[in-house]
Amino acid sequence: MTSSENVALVFSSVHQTLEAEDLLNSGSWPFVLIPIPPSINQGCGLAIQITCSDQQGVEAYLEQYDILPLKAVRMD
Repeated sequence: MTSSENVALVFSSVHQTLEAEDLLNSGSWPFVLIPIPPSINQGCGLAIQITCSDQQGVEAYLEQYDILPLKAVRMD
């Protein structure tokens, strides 16, 4: 994954981020658990990095389990 193609999904808590990680481990989307970049001043300190092309599918999948990111931030 190159950074210009990625989005960081920021969640409200570490618990929610780890729940999302567990769900995504059973899915087919590549992702990386990352520390929230300093330019993002929201969230719990962790984020899930995915490709921009996977964002819609990942968010729809997580929504089925009532796990919604606070925001999605494009990584430049």
